[in-house]
Amino acid sequence: MTFQTSLMAHSAAQHRTDSNSRIAARDHTAKALSAKTLIRRNVLAAIGADQARVFDAFAGSGQMHARVWSQAAHYIGCDLEFYRDERPAFVADNRRVMRAIDLAPFNVFDLDAYGSPWEQVTILAARRKLAPGEVCGLVLTEGSGLKIKFGTAPLALAKLAGVQHHLPGMSSQQDMLIGRAISRVARLMGASIAKRWEAHGKVGSSMRYIGLVLQGMN
Repeated sequence: MTFQTSLMAHSAAQHRTDSNSRIAARDHTAKALSAKTLIRRNVLAAIGADQARVFDAFAGSGQMHARVWSQAAHYIGCDLEFYRDERPAFVADNRRVMRAIDLAPFNVFDLDAYGSPWEQVTILAARRKLAPGEVCGLVLTEGSGLKIKFGTAPLALAKLAGVQHHLPGMSSQQDMLIGRAISRVARLMGASIAKRWEAHGKVGSSMRYIGLVLQGMN
């Protein structure tokens, strides 16, 4: 099965597709893993590995830690399941953890949700404000497109995008909703979007893999 995905780099000043960012692979899972890894490497490079303090809200078995986040200066994961490995992690619902702990020490947030990450994004936006000039990485896996195709957006996404969660014609508006939600999150965090990378799943896929660098505004 072929799986064509383009990885697009964005900045506040321009919107372009780098011809070198296209990645070819035959296996869907391998392709997605490659795109997710590259986005995280881009975010880590932008923040600086020696400065990166990562909160990995959907840490799972540790694929992204092994491939990327192990290079960060500080890392802590979170997952409902306990894994017997060297990673420090909360074993709990990440929404409860994000409401309870101080998020200020972290400057990279990985929200690799299989479905919708927007409840966690909403908590982050409410509790992590950026100081002027401060940079913060945010990585999202957004997979609610199938739900949107049937005319209903996740409630948290709809609220961030400023729309009703059930609207006629919503089926083709996934990327618009994501864009509006990301812009709102940046404003709530007192930031602008300095860099953005995005990869899409195969044609017809609802998956979006997004990496952001936010910078605190004066």
